[in-house]
Amino acid sequence: MKDIAIQFGQSLDNDAFNLTQKLLSQDCNYFIGEDVLIGPEKICQSYEQNMIEGRQKLDNLEWGQSEIEPLKSNEFYVHFTDYLTHKGIKHTHRCKQKLFINEHGLIQRIEHIHNQEEQDKLNAYYKSVGLK
Repeated sequence: MKDIAIQFGQSLDNDAFNLTQKLLSQDCNYFIGEDVLIGPEKICQSYEQNMIEGRQKLDNLEWGQSEIEPLKSNEFYVHFTDYLTHKGIKHTHRCKQKLFINEHGLIQRIEHIHNQEEQDKLNAYYKSVGLK
């Protein structure tokens, strides 16, 4: 099951949303803040929209290489690192998501893990470069 988590992380690292979609169950739930997105299409549209908006807003946005942290045989954290540059100022943002993989080898549930410290640093960065 870890290979599914690795493929998920790598697919997002490389903006390969078609591959991401194939890894999700048809009733996959993505919990992000107060929102719940249901189904591979809506979830992948959200990932892609986030990428598009970030690249429109910033001078440069690059994804790092995701890392997988096993929790149980079917639960994993995926750690993401984003490298942002705007007006010559760089910022590294880190976030993680928790994956639950079902008995069919598909991702059934994704939880965005909110980290207030990382969010505060990101907000301060946006403010420092005039984006907030």
